[in-house]
Amino acid sequence: MDISIQTLIFVMANFLILVAILYKFMWGPVIRMIDSRQQTIDDSLNKADEARREAEQMSAKLAEEIADARRQAKAILDEAQKNAEVTKEDILAQARNSADSILARAEAEIAKEKADAILAIKGEVADMVVSVAGRLLAEDMSDKQHMALVDKYIAEVAAKND
Repeated sequence: MDISIQTLIFVMANFLILVAILYKFMWGPVIRMIDSRQQTIDDSLNKADEARREAEQMSAKLAEEIADARRQAKAILDEAQKNAEVTKEDILAQARNSADSILARAEAEIAKEKADAILAIKGEVADMVVSVAGRLLAEDMSDKQHMALVDKYIAEVAAKND
């Protein structure tokens, strides 16, 4: 193989002309296409990063809202329990007052009936004493007869009270 200098210079000159033509007409569009693609990729990455940050912010906001909702629910439950306890205490106090009132009325009624019964018994005893005294005075009796008569009337009074 024989390579001549002329052929070598001609091939090199053709190569340099080809490189110059490619640089002049092809290099700019290829670089612009690569730059455009790079810009598209960068924009996509920026949008994805922004979307990720928004998702994180939304997630944090939702977590905060959930925590706030739980706090509010707990506060509502605590308030309801407190109100229920107050209502229970009010009902118990009313029941105690009502029971005390009923008990006081019953005790007053019992005391009144007891006083009425004592007055009635005193009246009956007084009537019996007067009756016995009248009979004793009407009859002329011996001491033994008087004692027997008194015992008889005492037995009658005891029988009526039983």
